[in-house]
Amino acid sequence: MYVEALNHHQGYETSWHEHPTGQIFWVNSGVVLVKTGYEQWPVTPGTLGWIPKKLSHKAKFLAEVQGYVIHFSHEDNLVCPEQPGIYPMAPFIQSLLHKTTCIGDEESFRDYAMHITALVGYEIAKLKELPVGLPFPSDRRARNIADELLQSPSNHMTQEQLANKWGLSVRTLSRIFITQTGLTFSQWRQQSKVLMSLQWLQKGLLISEVAELSGYNNISAYIDAFRQRFGETPGKFQSKRR
Repeated sequence: MYVEALNHHQGYETSWHEHPTGQIFWVNSGVVLVKTGYEQWPVTPGTLGWIPKKLSHKAKFLAEVQGYVIHFSHEDNLVCPEQPGIYPMAPFIQSLLHKTTCIGDEESFRDYAMHITALVGYEIAKLKELPVGLPFPSDRRARNIADELLQSPSNHMTQEQLANKWGLSVRTLSRIFITQTGLTFSQWRQQSKVLMSLQWLQKGLLISEVAELSGYNNISAYIDAFRQRFGETPGKFQSKRR
């Protein structure tokens, strides 16, 4: 096990890479968007992210980030989910993870570190994954539409207009999203809007401005969608991160 500090400016982006170790990462401030070939997740203060070993991924920093990544080798015997995901940061787990940043490399600390690792894995296994992941469709035409919406959350083109632009029928587009992402097109679009809104919340913009930039004409609709995924209003999320 070893700990890596995260200190990156807004806009920094890694290349595609993978690690021989599993990773737990959390941030004290900022937002990290972790992306694999088939899904992406936001890591924000109050959450922890898990990436299994040998999974190709990249990270984009939507706001200036300060945090940590803990790398776990096979010898650490950390029992964590086989799939990547985002989990709520329980206070006890946060204390355990903070403790790992204080452990030295001396031989006398190894047994101590292994006990902490086992406890971290046990506690994470009890957590329920947050519904903030955004799976990507594998169909190239549908993926083009997904990428376009991520680049411009305030895009007001209808599903029919987007389907026609990329050579699909509305029925085919709907079927692709349901079968390849598990979400309807409208559910996926709303999920992407909430996900991309995090960068503007971190900048301290007014909630009304964030809602507009995220493609919501109704502030209440944005607040409800955000609360369903993060368990709190965007205003509370923003004030805690300050």
